[in-house]
Amino acid sequence: MQEEEKHPMHSETPGSEEPGTPPKKKKGKSLIETMREIDEKEAQREQEAEERRQAIIAEREKREKEEYAKKIQQDRIELMRLKQGIIEESETIREEKEEKPKLSFWKKISNFFYHSKWWLWITVFIVGVFAYLFIDYITQVRPDMIVMVLTDDEEIQLRTQELEEYFEQFTDDENGDGKIQVDIYPIPVNDDIGVNDYYTGDATKLSTQMMLSDCVMVLTDTKANAYINADDTLEDLEAIYPDNENVRGNGYYLRHTDFATKIGYPGNVDRDLSIGLRTPIKTYDSLEDMQETYDIAKKVLERIMADLDGTTEPEDIPATESSTDPQSETEAQ
Repeated sequence: MQEEEKHPMHSETPGSEEPGTPPKKKKGKSLIETMREIDEKEAQREQEAEERRQAIIAEREKREKEEYAKKIQQDRIELMRLKQGIIEESETIREEKEEKPKLSFWKKISNFFYHSKWWLWITVFIVGVFAYLFIDYITQVRPDMIVMVLTDDEEIQLRTQELEEYFEQFTDDENGDGKIQVDIYPIPVNDDIGVNDYYTGDATKLSTQMMLSDCVMVLTDTKANAYINADDTLEDLEAIYPDNENVRGNGYYLRHTDFATKIGYPGNVDRDLSIGLRTPIKTYDSLEDMQETYDIAKKVLERIMADLDGTTEPEDIPATESSTDPQSETEAQ
C-alpha cells in the first residue's frame, strides 16, 4: 500500500486538536469572583459619592466662614462708626431683647419651688423652731413661786418633794392656771462650789438665778449667806418683823420650830438654817417684775411664820461616836 503523503497542514503536532474537533470554550468567571467585582465597584461608587458630598460640605462651610468673617468685620466697622458718632443708629447692629416664655400660674409656682427649694427648707426649719419655742412658752406651766435651797445639808437637798408640798400650803394660784405649784431649786453651796463648778455647774446656776427675778425666797445657811453676801442681797427681816423671836438679821431661823417635823426631816435642822427674801433690785428683768415676785414671796413667808411660830421643835438625833457632828459638838459646848 502506497503511503499517503503527509501535508504539512495536516501534520500532527503535540497538543494539536484532531481535525474536525470543535474548539474548546474559554472557561468563565466563578460566582464568587463576580460578586467580589460587583462589591468593589459599589464600594468605589460610594467612596466617590462620599468624596463629592464632603467636598460640597467643605465648600459650604468655607462660604459660611467667609460670610461670617465678613459680617463680623462689617459689624466692627459699624460699631466704630456708632462710637465715633458718625451715625446715630445702625441697621445691622440691634439690641435683641430676649423674650421670656409665658408660663402658666401653676408652672410659675412649680418653677419657684424648684429654684428656691433649699431656701424654703431652711425657712421652714427656722419657722418650725420658733413656732415650737413659742407654743412651748405659752403652754408651759409656770410655778406660782420658786424657792432656792442654798445649803450643804444633803438631807435638805433631797427633800424637794416634801418642801414643795409644805410651801404650796401657803401659796395662792398666782398665775391663774387653776392649780398651785411651787418649784424647789436645790443648789448645794459648800466650800468647793466655785472649784467644782466645771463639773457641777452649781455656781453658774446660782449666779444665773441671782440675776433673774423669778426666785425671791431662799432657804440658806451660814456658808450660803457668806457666798451670796446676804447683807447686801437679802432683805433685813429684823427691821420688818422686830418682835418675832425667830427673826434675826436677814433670816427667819427654823431651829426652834417644828419645820423639821413638817418636812419629814430626821431630828432637827441646823441652827443656821433660815428663810430669807432677796431685796428687790433691777436685774436682767425690770424692778417692777422683781417687786411683784417679792410681794408674793413675802406674803407666803408671813403665812409660814404664822404656822411655825410657837411650835415645839423636835429633838436632835443623838450623835454616835462614829458619826459625831463637829457642828453639834460646837453647839453643845
